[in-house]
Amino acid sequence: MCLWKVTLRRVLTASRVVHAACAVAILPSALPLGATTVVALVDNFHHRTVIAADSLLLYKVAGTSTQTCKIVAKPGCTFSMAGLFYKEYPVFRLQELAEEACGLPGDLRHKADGFLDIAKDPVMTVAQYLQQNEPQFFGELTNSNGGELIMVVFAGPEAGNASIFARGYKLDANGGITPVSLDVSENSGGGFFGGATGKIAAYIKSHPNWQNMDKVSAARKFVQMEIAAHPEWVGPPVSVVTINHLDQQKWVSPGVCKVPPSAKKGKQKKP
Repeated sequence: MCLWKVTLRRVLTASRVVHAACAVAILPSALPLGATTVVALVDNFHHRTVIAADSLLLYKVAGTSTQTCKIVAKPGCTFSMAGLFYKEYPVFRLQELAEEACGLPGDLRHKADGFLDIAKDPVMTVAQYLQQNEPQFFGELTNSNGGELIMVVFAGPEAGNASIFARGYKLDANGGITPVSLDVSENSGGGFFGGATGKIAAYIKSHPNWQNMDKVSAARKFVQMEIAAHPEWVGPPVSVVTINHLDQQKWVSPGVCKVPPSAKKGKQKKP
């Protein structure tokens, strides 16, 4: 029996509920900054991880939206993102920071931990700028959004086991930042849910046997639930990729992500 940790976010409060089951991390979400739903599941039966994400990206200043790929699959390093993706000033590009971490030597856990070091100064710069120049938005983040500013979910094999490493930063009311680190593996089972997750959390609570679902179908279903609930924050199409124990990536549903034809149709060896 393993630990199931679920953190549920409401508009103004965040509460932690712990049940005896398998490890599942649900990050709180309610505000448009988290205009994303990211689902990362460990598929024990196929010895692989599954990542799914929506494709809607909101630009706060311009008040516009666009479709963007939120999953990046590189050899030895697949990740998805939630939170603040981009800021023109001070310059902040979350994907570039995550890609820099992917270029680090070492295993996937080392790359994920390295991301925290790479992102620390840029995140601190943004946090201080928001506190000083956009106090209303900063207050919304710290008081109503659990303080979480960014989250990157790295997924793939680690020591032969399907693994998920979620890394990010949250804000505090004084303008400081605190690292967030959550790990899920085949030994613990379950998965990670980030961004807008209210409907997912409710479904998991009311369906305790949800982990018996096909993990690709479950990941897609969970993202679609949040799209239906929050179309102004989370939007189609849904992108889904799997990474097996040999680090072979297969795009089940590319969505708006540009991937090589071989990655779309390539077969993954059975364990």
